[in-house]
Amino acid sequence: MYKFLALSFISIGLVACNKTSEDSALTINNQEYMPKHQLTANKYIYEYNNIIYNLPNNNDQKTINLKLKKLLNTMPSNEDNLAILKTKRKILIRLGCLEQAYVITEKMLTKANNSKLQETQCIFLKRMKKDISLIKQCYEKTASSYLNEINLIPKAQLWYQYALWGNYAAMYHAGHKEYKLKLLELINYHNNEDHRLTYRQMYESVVNPSILQKRIDRIPYSPECR
Repeated sequence: MYKFLALSFISIGLVACNKTSEDSALTINNQEYMPKHQLTANKYIYEYNNIIYNLPNNNDQKTINLKLKKLLNTMPSNEDNLAILKTKRKILIRLGCLEQAYVITEKMLTKANNSKLQETQCIFLKRMKKDISLIKQCYEKTASSYLNEINLIPKAQLWYQYALWGNYAAMYHAGHKEYKLKLLELINYHNNEDHRLTYRQMYESVVNPSILQKRIDRIPYSPECR
């Protein structure tokens, strides 16, 4: 794998040594064969990254937000392309438009099961101070999403334990307090002290309401966002 990466970097270096006109021709040729929807998605992704990472002073949040709003207004409202939806979601979250970000995320979840993405929906609901019954339903759905992943992961894989933890934590947040014991059992399952420490920290973030609330409060939210 490392040899492959090394060869890749060498190839990139060789290509970079060619004339600019040749590079431009290659770029044009590549774009000619690229599907139109992919070209469009790449345009929005490029613009987003340019705003976030290339401003002279990326601490100027007001300027960043104005540029993001302008970009958002150029994006189609009925787009189904996953890459565009992801970019639109990032913009909405940064602007604090959680109601719209929630809708976009639901659209993304219809295309592919993603437990972490589903879990963020519950965080959004908490940040927007939605009804507790909706939040609990969301965590029930999150637990099911993790369970679907668990059934596809070999037990020997490290991600199996994380997915199991995600399932237990979601059930705990859904109001099933007996899962607190299951979380503790999962901590004790690990013999590696580093792993145990990681899970203890994760445990505190689950069962300690103040820790979770601090995370939630850091998320930008503007109820009047349009």
